[in-house]
Amino acid sequence: MFDYDVIIAGAGIGGKTLAYKLAREGIDILLIDMKPQEKIGLKVCGDGISASYFEKLNIPKPHGRELASIINASEVLSPDKQSTLIIEGLGYTIDRLEFEQRLLKDALAKGVHLLDNTHVLGPIIEENAVKGAMVKDNKTSEIKKIRAKITIDATGQTAAIRNRLPNNFLIEKSIDRFDIAAAYREIIALRDEPMWETDKIYIYLSHKYAPGGYTWIFPKGKMIANIGIGVQPLENGPSPVHLLEIFYKDWKIQKSEVIHAGGGFVPVRRCLSQIVGNGLILIGDAASQANPLHGGGMGHAMIAACIAAEVIAQGIESRENILTIHDLWPYAVRYMRTDGAKNAALEIIRLLLQGMTDEEINFIMREKIVSGDELYQLESRPKESSGIWRKILKSVMKGKIGLLRRLKIAKDLYFEMYHHFHAYPDNPKDLTKWHMKTMSIVKEAREKLWRNPVEHTFLRR
Repeated sequence: MFDYDVIIAGAGIGGKTLAYKLAREGIDILLIDMKPQEKIGLKVCGDGISASYFEKLNIPKPHGRELASIINASEVLSPDKQSTLIIEGLGYTIDRLEFEQRLLKDALAKGVHLLDNTHVLGPIIEENAVKGAMVKDNKTSEIKKIRAKITIDATGQTAAIRNRLPNNFLIEKSIDRFDIAAAYREIIALRDEPMWETDKIYIYLSHKYAPGGYTWIFPKGKMIANIGIGVQPLENGPSPVHLLEIFYKDWKIQKSEVIHAGGGFVPVRRCLSQIVGNGLILIGDAASQANPLHGGGMGHAMIAACIAAEVIAQGIESRENILTIHDLWPYAVRYMRTDGAKNAALEIIRLLLQGMTDEEINFIMREKIVSGDELYQLESRPKESSGIWRKILKSVMKGKIGLLRRLKIAKDLYFEMYHHFHAYPDNPKDLTKWHMKTMSIVKEAREKLWRNPVEHTFLRR
């Protein structure tokens, strides 16, 4: 009746982590990717990841040729370059291809089957359930159906399975352009000694260079760096490629060689309200699980994959047919009430920051209204951040009435969203009511916090 227990569409970090974890349980896995095997992992990315994910999930950390630099801190620079926030914490910049090829090798060694150079055309839908995938061999153009008890969409922003679901599925099939970051980055060899330390990553906040986003410098050794930009892709907004060239010129960064360049789109919003269905699980960018503040998705995809692996392993052996939405619902509940809740709260901060002018960001950083450690707590431990919000509001009371008003609104919505995700329904039948409340919070945040960063930075000149 089925060709495999589980089909995983997309051999990115989330897909390979899930495949490896499930294969260790003796589950029959097919991993599908559109790239040839030797190019799986060749992806445009910032290439930075926190060490905490490897420690938390018991996954071997980057080493050897996978490891570009060990990072000990992040430095956030103000628009006027006069103030900085230092966020301490161990992390890595990696060679994405080498790192992912190791993950792939580990998965294959555990018995995972790989179908590379294969395009996923969409899901097989029967009896209101996903029962596998339609695929096309890129070499021969052969189209075939492959059936499984569970199908995983781990195809990233393209969401090859999710986007082709019938309308009677409640899953959101498309992501609003408002909630996407358009990113472009180059890995460059430097002509001169860098002005930065190679054990730090650098985030530069300025709507001048990155309206609605930020510019980054991630060292990958002494004379190589990953430098890029992410913007909110709004009407009349300048091109990220053009903005990055201005950034190079203003910062006097001289390139001797562009090793690799490319761009793409990343979801920067809360997780989709529904991430499972009959026979279906979404992970990674296909579920909008990246961090809304900076678009980093590797660690979040790994977390989701580990939760999904535990839920699947508990249910699959006892079922001869597909696993239903009720069988898979614990994955959604566990993810939403942990990592999902933190990211949902961060969407509120993202809207707040996009609505701030460069002058307001300069003021907050110049007056030390929030420290690097406090910023980290707002991002990673919302439940414990009430005192930080009180300090922020007290510090802004001096003459910044408009900013203070928006900060008060942001604080209330930040906690409302966080607690709302912690109340994610135990039963799928209650999802519609929960989703409507989610949309109500998001609508209020957009109306009261967000202002067009292109208009208040470029079009007013």
